[in-house]
Amino acid sequence: MIRIRPHRLFNLVETSSYEARLVKIVLPDKRAPILLDTAVLLSLAKLVQPKAYFEFGTYLGVQLLNIIANLEPSARAYTLDLDEKSAGKAEQHENDRPLTLEHLQSQDMLAFRHSSYESQITRLFGDSNTFDFSPFERTIDMIFVDGGHDLRTLRSDTENSFRMLSDHHKGCIAWHDYGNRIYPELKTYLDELSETRDIFFVEESMVAFYLQNDEHLSAALKR
Repeated sequence: MIRIRPHRLFNLVETSSYEARLVKIVLPDKRAPILLDTAVLLSLAKLVQPKAYFEFGTYLGVQLLNIIANLEPSARAYTLDLDEKSAGKAEQHENDRPLTLEHLQSQDMLAFRHSSYESQITRLFGDSNTFDFSPFERTIDMIFVDGGHDLRTLRSDTENSFRMLSDHHKGCIAWHDYGNRIYPELKTYLDELSETRDIFFVEESMVAFYLQNDEHLSAALKR
């Protein structure tokens, strides 16, 4: 695992002015994502400039709203989570079950619902372990893995993420909850994966990420 300080990533986002560095972020409340984690994801989005974004784990939709609000109007976002039917059959990490219940109870209150960005978002439903990802292979520029945290689901989501990354565009996979003590298997899995791939962890956050088709940026982060 390649550990970097947050400023190493932020300083690589080159803009013509400070105005160009402005981003839209949902102000935090008891359910909003951690601001540093969001800033890391938005920095990666500015570096990758994704035309297609995929998210494992919709939850309350706040992080997706943060992302889509800062992409080009032509960008598409896809978000996958369990529905009632698949949730009833899913084998989940014990700490994920209450989050799924909260997600299912919040369908009409998801952060992006009835927003000006909703038309850019496609919702997908089902268990990611059995979902058919073939229509997305080699078509996605940025992927955020924040769905099931059990090892089986984490491995499946990660393997599908690598298959979905576009061959012809800068690409990024970001994982959430790296270092989160309630999900120790996630850190172990990514540490092992980092032995064969260059994976970066942004200290003080819970975000680890992988970059594709940008050797210059990867080299800059390693310095």
